Amino acid sequence: MASESLPTLNNMALTLKLKGKKNKPKHVTEHLIGYLFIAPVFIGIAFFVIYPFFYSLISTFRNWNGLVPLEFAPKVGWEMYQRVLTEPLFWQSFLNTVITLSGIPIGMVLSMGLALLLNRGLKFTGTFRVIFYIPVVSSITAIIILWRAMMNTQGPINDLLLLFHIGPINFLGEPGYARASLIGMLIWKGLGTSTLLYLAGLQGISDSYKEAAKLDGANDWQIFWRITFPLLKPTHFFLVVTGIIGGMQLYVEPELLLNGGPARATTTILIYLFERFGANRISEASVVAWVLGVFVFIVTAIQFYYNSRRERA
Repeated sequence: MASESLPTLNNMALTLKLKGKKNKPKHVTEHLIGYLFIAPVFIGIAFFVIYPFFYSLISTFRNWNGLVPLEFAPKVGWEMYQRVLTEPLFWQSFLNTVITLSGIPIGMVLSMGLALLLNRGLKFTGTFRVIFYIPVVSSITAIIILWRAMMNTQGPINDLLLLFHIGPINFLGEPGYARASLIGMLIWKGLGTSTLLYLAGLQGISDSYKEAAKLDGANDWQIFWRITFPLLKPTHFFLVVTGIIGGMQLYVEPELLLNGGPARATTTILIYLFERFGANRISEASVVAWVLGVFVFIVTAIQFYYNSRRERA
């Protein structure tokens, strides 16, 4: 019996092996079709991300004006980095950009307060959500025109201040007030998004936590500070990270609202970068882009590191 079953097992193994050989070309064809479908994505990444990435890095070590091929531009080593990093206007632009980031915590506090009010389920809550979100979906040009009209020396803000015998204040003509006006516009424009995110976070918190805290005698402030606020950490983290990344790339708002002025008070690092491009100083512009990219990467990495540590604690 054993000798009869042995050939049978060999035949079965041979049959399975032949079937595997027949199916192999089919699997290869399926894999090839799959690679063809994803090939446009990889080609796009290669040509529009990886290639410009290394091309810009190479250009930082040459004195390139963009009018001749890069390989004909003279090699200058680290001279472009030294030229940019020793220019006072670069550091002024960098400082202006960092100052605008002060609007992030202000906007977070305001949006959290609005979210707490909207989460109470009062009447017309849906209407208020739409009202707060209108600046997010509105045209940036329309927002800037409206903001310039509001901040004008004869605008409604100064009319309101005159009731308290203050002003008129030249909000768009004095450096300090111009920065404040820009930050105020950025806060107002982003208030709808951050409020919506906080509202989603609040609605994701189970009422059982609050009920248990009330049974233990906690008041509303203790419930907010000890329960609600810590459970909103993912929303805090998201808003801080995206706010810093977006704030360091600020260009359209200060350029259209104040044209980088007055007295360079609202010239951000990205405005400085595009001015280098406009002056055909492409290598310097690439240096600014790389310095900005490295700075944002380091800040974001630090945030992710401390956030992961808090989650493990």
